[in-house]
Amino acid sequence: MKQEPSFEETLYEAMKFVHPALTTRLFSVACLGRSESYWSSVLSQGLKVPDTALLSLYDYLEAKKIVSSEKLTKVRVISEIQEMIEDEILRRFKETSLISQEGWDRLSQSIRDEETDEKYGYYGFMPFISTKYGK
Repeated sequence: MKQEPSFEETLYEAMKFVHPALTTRLFSVACLGRSESYWSSVLSQGLKVPDTALLSLYDYLEAKKIVSSEKLTKVRVISEIQEMIEDEILRRFKETSLISQEGWDRLSQSIRDEETDEKYGYYGFMPFISTKYGK
């Protein structure tokens, strides 16, 4: 019996429509906003792509829809990939808690905030105060 492809494998295959010459490096850097070896590493270790990377991809696809607005078929496929991403993130959260489609906006914003923290470390006001000395 043949095993069903993982979400990650299905996602990568779907992304080949957006980028016909897609490579794992291009997918890692341009689509996920990560290092060149990121996607290969995720797959080779049998890991699930983190929600933060999926949200980066979701936002990337949103920009691609704007650029491709004249190509209706491409926009439709991109929207379907975005739905796949939404469904996967919601499925993951349903495993640990109850969440509905209505909670998507709050959830996606929370994940985006988490990604900012991951990428830039400290987030918020700098831990020092600048003063101006007068005469």
